[in-house]
Amino acid sequence: MASATPLKDIDEQFLQCCICMEQLKEPKILPCLHRYCQECLKKFAKKGAKKIRCVTCRKQHTLPKDGIKGLKTDFNTKNIIEFIQLQDSVKVDPLRNCIHCKKKLKASAFCFKCNDFLCKTCHEFHASSSMFKDHHPHIFSLSEAEASNLTIQKLTSLKEAPRCQAHPSKLTELCCTTCGNLPICIPCTFGEHKGHDLIDVSSLAKIQRDMLRSKVADLMQNKEKAYQIQAGIRKTKGKLDHNVKEEELIRQEQLHGEGERFEKGIRNAEAELRRKQTNLEEEFKAKTSPRKKDLEKKIKQLREEYEQVRKEERREVDAKLKKLGEENKRETERLQEGLRAVNDGIKELLASLKIQKDEQARKIKELSDHFDEIVKRFETVTTTVDCIRAAENDWADIRCIPDVCRSIDLLSEDVKKSSTGLNAVKFRGLSHSVTAGCKAGISKDVESVIDMQSVMRISGITSFTDGSIAVTGYANEEIHLTVINVKGDLLQQKVISAIQPYDHKCSFLTKFKIAIIFGGDKLGIYDMRDQSLKFAMLKDAITNWPYDQEVLSVTTDPANDNIIIGCDSRHVYVFNDQLEHIRTITLPAGFQGANSIAMHEGGLLVCDLFSVRVSAVTVHEPFSQVKYELTEPTIVVGSYNHWSPVEVCTDQNGYVYMFWGAIGRNESVIQKYSRDGGQIEMMSEVGDKRAIQSITSVQTNQGEKLLLAKPGHIIMYGFV
Repeated sequence: MASATPLKDIDEQFLQCCICMEQLKEPKILPCLHRYCQECLKKFAKKGAKKIRCVTCRKQHTLPKDGIKGLKTDFNTKNIIEFIQLQDSVKVDPLRNCIHCKKKLKASAFCFKCNDFLCKTCHEFHASSSMFKDHHPHIFSLSEAEASNLTIQKLTSLKEAPRCQAHPSKLTELCCTTCGNLPICIPCTFGEHKGHDLIDVSSLAKIQRDMLRSKVADLMQNKEKAYQIQAGIRKTKGKLDHNVKEEELIRQEQLHGEGERFEKGIRNAEAELRRKQTNLEEEFKAKTSPRKKDLEKKIKQLREEYEQVRKEERREVDAKLKKLGEENKRETERLQEGLRAVNDGIKELLASLKIQKDEQARKIKELSDHFDEIVKRFETVTTTVDCIRAAENDWADIRCIPDVCRSIDLLSEDVKKSSTGLNAVKFRGLSHSVTAGCKAGISKDVESVIDMQSVMRISGITSFTDGSIAVTGYANEEIHLTVINVKGDLLQQKVISAIQPYDHKCSFLTKFKIAIIFGGDKLGIYDMRDQSLKFAMLKDAITNWPYDQEVLSVTTDPANDNIIIGCDSRHVYVFNDQLEHIRTITLPAGFQGANSIAMHEGGLLVCDLFSVRVSAVTVHEPFSQVKYELTEPTIVVGSYNHWSPVEVCTDQNGYVYMFWGAIGRNESVIQKYSRDGGQIEMMSEVGDKRAIQSITSVQTNQGEKLLLAKPGHIIMYGFV
């Protein structure tokens, strides 16, 4: 709204009160720049309230000492409304009582000094007489009321300076900056405002306008950024919908393919049964037919022998047929159970996909609503600034511009804070296989062993989404990070530091990155694309890091790009992917440390070797709560059945695998748990507990596998 903008171009909604939905009356402006009628605000605010919440943007503001009345009046808006009311009244009834001759004639002008109408004759006298010399700048010819070139600036020039609040009969001439740019008259300088900082209104208005120009320049940059983010939200929503549709099609195709595979297996089993039945019948005929021919000559003498032989052969064949039928029935039932499990798994996956879709849609809507509100705030600020620029009303500017500048600063800060919200909205495809619903267990047999003795002594292990395996360990008096494939072929090797007497573990973070802990007080991120390692000293990154505290474990939350580390204390620390400390979580009472941790179902699995317990705890509040406990195995080794937790990991289907070591003995087992912590299946003893360093899962061409890391070997087990 430039200074030459006609009054007719002003949006009617700008002059409307959002409470009574009528034209503003005695408009009061809140610090958020939204305007309301003075009486509407009085009705809306509670009696004696010290604060008021804006009806439009819901921001809360502190009221002045004298309440609603003490809020700043929007003089520019008030002037525009008074002129519109004047214009409308003349249109309805052009005959008015002239303030001079007192006759009811057609009004020719309006004197803002006299605040009344003038007929044509009195208008000419009023405008030419030296007696009314000080009235001349304030006389408005009603013939200009319909002119398209009537601007806010011209209207402002017709109005005289505001009256002093303390002395209503006096015009204000100075401004008291001590009292918030309050307009005052000369007598006030000897009374209540004596000794205050006083300034000429024109000088102060110029300072305020210069500051406003600077703020508006920043505002325009952030406004453009907000509109770009709003467009990005719409684009991201489109991509999200497209990705969800593609994911649904993929899962449906997988269901169709798996169903056909099982149905084909059933048909093949039935065909094999019929073939074996036919073969046995033919074998029976082949065996009995020659004998029958030989015995026909001696039929009378050998009938009983023949009948006995026939009965024995029949019984043998019937037993074989019965056994074959039972085997076929069991195989058919197994295949049908597998088909049902696949169907259940697909239903579970589609349900999970819908939950993820709804969650992403909710986040998109929240972000969209937030930026819609920001854009509305931009429009409100822009309209207010344009009105101030157009009016060039010194008295109004010194009162309003400071609030406008504060609103611009807050709005710009909100845009900067919110601009990262779009990056957090990502669609992540479900990683579960279509057999997720099957009751899979751990294979009792070792599938393969990767020999690492010539490469390094293993300490920690994790895997990438492409099936490669990252291993931390010692080699040549140094701590190394090594990347291999499932066959054991060396892909990369990186020296991390010299050997130090502390654990060094690793955990998958993104497609190309892993998080590493080493040296007892260091956290790093390794990028396999350029083999770079970025790390931070925990004592520098975390305020009040205890000098003797040691980091023991690490896991990641890939959905939020967060890294979580556990220590030999009740504290668990959360970092972002820039190695910046976000927050600290205190474990529930009774915990003494976290020697192994893993993210699971929105919570954190914590192994505490010191207090001999494994629990799933919450992670969204400073003081976490226990969700459930993982019970120790029930297997008895000799006469002893007490176990301590060593390592924990999860698979892509949400099952938990816990490595337990027998207390006081060297035996160890792996216990499988359901998503809610219930025991499902236990694997047989897997060796000396002192030899197992770490466990994890890896995705291969043959499906997901479980890896156990020993100092010189990696042992692979399958899921059956």
